Amino acid sequence: MQARSLALLAAVTVVLVALAVIVLTSGDRASSHVAPGGPAIPSLAAELRDVASVRVWRDGVNLMLIRDGDSWLVADKGDYPANAAKISQIVRAMADLTLVEPKTEKPELYPRLELEDPGSGKSSLITIRDKSGAKLAELIVGKRRYDRLGGGNDGVYLRKPGDPQAWLARGSLDPSGEVSSWLDRRILDIPEKRIARVILSQPDGTKLAIGRSAPDAKFTVEDAPADAKFRSESATSGPAGALDTLDLDDVKPAGELPVPDKDVTTASFTTFDGLTVDVRLTERDKTSWIAISATGSGSAEAEAKKIDGKVSHWTYAIPAYKANLLKTKLADLIEPAKGS
Repeated sequence: MQARSLALLAAVTVVLVALAVIVLTSGDRASSHVAPGGPAIPSLAAELRDVASVRVWRDGVNLMLIRDGDSWLVADKGDYPANAAKISQIVRAMADLTLVEPKTEKPELYPRLELEDPGSGKSSLITIRDKSGAKLAELIVGKRRYDRLGGGNDGVYLRKPGDPQAWLARGSLDPSGEVSSWLDRRILDIPEKRIARVILSQPDGTKLAIGRSAPDAKFTVEDAPADAKFRSESATSGPAGALDTLDLDDVKPAGELPVPDKDVTTASFTTFDGLTVDVRLTERDKTSWIAISATGSGSAEAEAKKIDGKVSHWTYAIPAYKANLLKTKLADLIEPAKGS
């Protein structure tokens, strides 16, 4: 009888110890009843097809990304096409996150893990919803730990809004980057080898035309002074590369930021196969903004329509080095006189 009582007492003790461990590790919060080794968001993997929007909020960035069939749009940029690959990676990475170990519950220690409340530090709040607006997932994402877990496995610190418990999770989740990194940045990609002629006109009335007779010929300046000595072949051909891998830094609907037809820098690019791309450039707040149109004949007619359909509704901010190519003048190509 005594042995039976001792056995019962031992069993009760084991249960009490187990309960104490649970309380110590999870407290009395229902939101913290998770354990290492499990997914950070258990239901998300089965709901990927239902994802309709992703919101990314951190200091300086607040983006709403909307799913449109197989594509994504940036609602905050007039529904401009988004970087679909980056968004898909974020969503799948959240579904794949595996909790490794609990970390601090003290708000004063969150900055070490970059898990402060969104907008007050370096953390990012990612919210995923379905078509009805129902929330499928939401995480505060902090510092990444490259190969923190060994074996090439990256880690990331995270916590759920309203839950003070921070976690180290296994996975590669990186919602960082400027606003432009969430956009489909490529505007055009017309390589220099296709260009036959470029005409640049500046607001002050000066014009520069460069051209060549064949794709393997060198560009020359049309109507150049007979005694002109040019800096280099690469300088002369430089403007012809302005449309090669032309990426945006920002974008606005054309109606919000129209580019005038007059008193601006203009550039006209003509290819050997009949495509003509016209660019108008204006400066706003130390940023170069361009509007683009295209026409074509023969085999280039379909390409021109495709380009026009893509660019006609937008005004693009472009990198300074691309804008400088469009601003090239004859004086920029000629060697300065000795002693000047």
